[in-house]
Amino acid sequence: MLGYEPALLAIITGAVFIGGIVKGIVGIGLPIVSIAILLNFLPPTVVLATVVIPIVATNFWQTFRSGLDLETFRRFWVMTLTFITFLVVTAHFVVGLDTRLLFGLLGACVATFALSNLVKPRATPLEPATEKWAGPVAGALGGMLGGISTIWGPPMMMYLVLLKLPKDVWIRGVGLIWFVGSIPLALSYWANGILNAETAPLSLYACLPGLAGIVVGERIRRHVNQETFSRVMLVVLFLIGINLVRRAVS
Repeated sequence: MLGYEPALLAIITGAVFIGGIVKGIVGIGLPIVSIAILLNFLPPTVVLATVVIPIVATNFWQTFRSGLDLETFRRFWVMTLTFITFLVVTAHFVVGLDTRLLFGLLGACVATFALSNLVKPRATPLEPATEKWAGPVAGALGGMLGGISTIWGPPMMMYLVLLKLPKDVWIRGVGLIWFVGSIPLALSYWANGILNAETAPLSLYACLPGLAGIVVGERIRRHVNQETFSRVMLVVLFLIGINLVRRAVS
């Protein structure tokens, strides 16, 4: 099926399904979980092609399933616009940059941030005045990093953590921002040949386990209270940081 042995196809299905479950619970995590598993079995470019359409599909699902409202749009539109602007500009002007140092520094910052918030959580959210400038800054940093390396999430995730958002607001905000960002990512993969006529069928197929996983994760999230949700989300952020450090030294 799809040119792959049944055992390998089962591994692909399971990896994307597990990634979908994580995303359904905390709103993020499908790429990092799926890619970490699939890199043991497939070439990197095939792995990236496999997950890119599920990224778009699950973010679309999350955005509209969570009940996107005008308040979410009003609160995050400046950060989202800044993010997309810097993503597009940086992707066009930065070519061939060695990202190992970037991954190492970013991963260390993200892991330290998550661990410090796990040990001693911030008691109060950011002030509204701080939020007005911190959001665009986080969006710009995420866009620049995304243009260089396709890793745009950590700066904006750290900002959203500092807002102390209720879990449903977190899911809506992340869904909106990540969905908007996933579209140029998919288009760039098509433009550079990572996603093509050979890899697209597998990526389309991977949407099925990805969406099934996110549905399962959403059901689990309904039974998770706010404190547990925040801690799980910080653990996921910590693992993202550690994974970035691993990529820097591997």
